[in-house]
Amino acid sequence: MLINFTLSNFLSFGSSTTISFLATPIKIGKENTFMPPSLDWDYRLLRSVGILGFNAAGKTNLLRSLAAMKYTVLYSASSSSNLFLTSIVPYLLKEENNEPTHLEVSFFLNNKKYRYGFKVLNGIVVQEWLFYAEPKVRENNLFNRERRAITFNKNWNKESDNSLEALFKRVQDHTLFLSVLGVLNVQPAVEILKWFERIVVIESFDADRFIDFTIEKLNDAIFRHVFTRLLEEAELGFSTVLDQKVSPAEKKGSVGGDFIDFMLNNELLPKNRYDVRTVHPTYSKEGELRGTIQFDLRKQESAGTKKFFGLIGLFLEAIANKRILLFDELDSQFHFALYETLVRFFNDPTINPKGAQLLFTSHNTTLLKGGKIRRDQLYSISKDKTGSSILNRFHDKGSALRTDASIEKEYEERTIKKNFNQMPNLFSGLLDFPE
Repeated sequence: MLINFTLSNFLSFGSSTTISFLATPIKIGKENTFMPPSLDWDYRLLRSVGILGFNAAGKTNLLRSLAAMKYTVLYSASSSSNLFLTSIVPYLLKEENNEPTHLEVSFFLNNKKYRYGFKVLNGIVVQEWLFYAEPKVRENNLFNRERRAITFNKNWNKESDNSLEALFKRVQDHTLFLSVLGVLNVQPAVEILKWFERIVVIESFDADRFIDFTIEKLNDAIFRHVFTRLLEEAELGFSTVLDQKVSPAEKKGSVGGDFIDFMLNNELLPKNRYDVRTVHPTYSKEGELRGTIQFDLRKQESAGTKKFFGLIGLFLEAIANKRILLFDELDSQFHFALYETLVRFFNDPTINPKGAQLLFTSHNTTLLKGGKIRRDQLYSISKDKTGSSILNRFHDKGSALRTDASIEKEYEERTIKKNFNQMPNLFSGLLDFPE
């Protein structure tokens, strides 16, 4: 369960930026929040958080930063190549930028709260740390690292049969100590790596690949039942799906390439490809039901239908396995009603009772109307005068703004007018054609 994530000096983020899933003291929309595993924790977490902003504001870069953190945590100890050189790109618009990239995440796991992070400069780990806390007990460190010098919690060392010091030799400049501990089966590192495995990042949604993902999930009777109900509610024109396995999937990539694509291929997507048919009713000239006809889903259905089909499988799987789903441009190719349905789907405690979480980006402002989402579930993103991405939450702890104030109006003042008031000057003279 994600609490918050902090980054700095990564792609378009020059300064320190934090995105939080901690709910603020807003009375409305309590169903959009949930409690951590133990009631002893004085927290409520959000089921979903959205980031609204224009193109090139940095929405995708924020998701890529958490994807890069997951990638290096899971694979830096098992790869001979320096994964930081291919996944960690610093902020390049600052002259003489000698600062390290900083990534840190806080989360709940097995009734403990963990805070883990690292700093990387030119592909070398310069700092790394892991802290933990239990309910009503102050935070304690498990280890602190300065380059290759590592200090650790003595009690933890005893629980690990005094083996931690011997593991230092396995740590290289371009490997994370947490990764080494996980590979060598040291707790709680093993469970923390499994927590990172539950993060899924969708940067560019390929509906074609996720159609196969959804089809394989339909082998589960409960999944098929829920999926069929959602199809009927979406009113896409069909409620029956037929499938047949036709070939194995393409070969998967290797560590060191596109890290988001690598993780999807190797951790989530199916090994087989399917021929998928949707069953539509046919009618007489008088409008009476006569029979059915089959459509090839990939060739004869709309782009929005294909995306919905693949995405629902992903959403249901994420909820069943308590995943943290990061989805870029969730509204793309969708009617606003379907987009709102998907967000409401994640926020519904009867559908999502286990605490799966969704972080999405969007251009669409329809969620801002009519109390469809809490103020603390939304951020706006823009760039400052230096080109650095800046996040602003619509409601944070201690905010004096009324929680029922118009989010749409605030977003318009904060972002839309700021960007579009400059448009007339930008296009001035471009359409003055010579006679």
